[in-house]
Amino acid sequence: MDYSLLESAPDAMVIIDANGAIVFVNAQSERLFGYQRSELIGRSLETLIPERSRAAHVARRDEYVRERPRTRPMGAGLELHARSKDGREIPVEISLSPLTSAAGVMVVSAIRDISDRKTAEAERTRLVEERAVSAEASRLKDEFLATLSHELRTPLNAILGWTAMLRSGTIPAERREHALATIERNARAQAQLIEDMLDLSRIIAGKLRLDVAAVDLGEILQLAADVVRPGAEAKHIELDVVVEDGPILLMADGDRLQQAVWNLLTNAVKFTGEGGRILVRAQVSPGCVDVVVRDNGKGVAQPFLAHVFDRFRQEDSTSTRTHGGLGLGLAIVRSIAEAHGGTVSAASPGPGRGSTFTITIPHTLGRTRERRGALRQESLVSRLQDVAVMIVDDTSDERELFAEILQAFGAVVTTASSVAMAMALLPRIRPQVIVSDIAMPDEDGFELLRRVRAHGDAELAATPAVAVTAHARAEDRRFALAQGFQRYLSKPVYPIELAETVAAALTHSTP
Repeated sequence: MDYSLLESAPDAMVIIDANGAIVFVNAQSERLFGYQRSELIGRSLETLIPERSRAAHVARRDEYVRERPRTRPMGAGLELHARSKDGREIPVEISLSPLTSAAGVMVVSAIRDISDRKTAEAERTRLVEERAVSAEASRLKDEFLATLSHELRTPLNAILGWTAMLRSGTIPAERREHALATIERNARAQAQLIEDMLDLSRIIAGKLRLDVAAVDLGEILQLAADVVRPGAEAKHIELDVVVEDGPILLMADGDRLQQAVWNLLTNAVKFTGEGGRILVRAQVSPGCVDVVVRDNGKGVAQPFLAHVFDRFRQEDSTSTRTHGGLGLGLAIVRSIAEAHGGTVSAASPGPGRGSTFTITIPHTLGRTRERRGALRQESLVSRLQDVAVMIVDDTSDERELFAEILQAFGAVVTTASSVAMAMALLPRIRPQVIVSDIAMPDEDGFELLRRVRAHGDAELAATPAVAVTAHARAEDRRFALAQGFQRYLSKPVYPIELAETVAAALTHSTP
């Protein structure tokens, strides 16, 4: 049979016999698949099919050849993947033409590489998705600005209106106290909106700072509950605070943690109806502590649960919504939890069936009555006694906290507020361990480590170093250790944890 016309075809041309054996390939086939034609003639067509698809392809081929051989034009069939000699998968489309010869039915396949088309389609899809995301972001921004305008103007209207009436002298004396209370309430509401906006600005700029100290979680929950209790009582909502197994002490920013719990409780009161119930519970798990806020109120629809902590997101953002607010409270809760190295989650069986929000943060302080903690502390005092430690951090509160912790364990601590100061003190102090922040202005912790390691004094150059940073990702830790830090701690840092890490760094052991 003369196949010369197929030799110059722009597509790869492959002819198989009724058993699926290749009897002809053209030059374009050699270029597409990377085989010499002598390597393909006589082999099964499935040589050019990815292994994962071969069994299914054999079944389809047999059905076509033996039962329904017919012409199928290019683009009318399925888009498939072919396999080149080097194992690459190539997206292709094919046309099929049955050919009757003395040897029986054969099939002529034109195979077209559509890689470029697929790439262009993927790029179009990406652009469409990006436009959709941008449009959604723009819609959310517009909704947020409209809500912001409404939420700021509403209390402002009450403040200005009642103030004007007070100044005019038209309000009876018995109504003046009511007017003043209304002005105060609306001024506080407006102040909270502004504070939420400032918090959001700090979060976006990465400037949400924590003032970490030892705090009693039970006390924090009671304080947060006391703020919202008047609102709960006005709706006859039962508000209970439960702290399991006595005092729970942990290292945290008490004010920020109280703010997070207050936000959750405020939401719970807002979305729980008359006569409802709200429970806030603190419970200790291995290595962490959970703060659970549960209500039997409005609940959350399942599709919205995935977005409940997003900025500017509200389940109901229409002009007919029954609850005010900017939709920032839960986003701020998430940022506070993450700043403490923790998480926050939401669960709800659905609308009208209540909600449960859980803040989980690391907890290594434990209860002070535990003898095991006392024994660890005694051991660390022994290991760190008179050990020279240099703390490098641009934040004075952080330096003071770390110094107090390590001095309590017997260490001799020197602090520096910059890399330049640390390098100036280094030859005189000759620290046995350096504890350094990573993110600092001008020169960061990595630059400090590079300068220490390059020091002409070999003993100083080998000083073990501990990175202490607010960055808590696994890749941040891997990078810091690869740069030469012996240990890595994520803020917030607990006293026992800091002391143990510094003691461990003295051994130069690799984490």
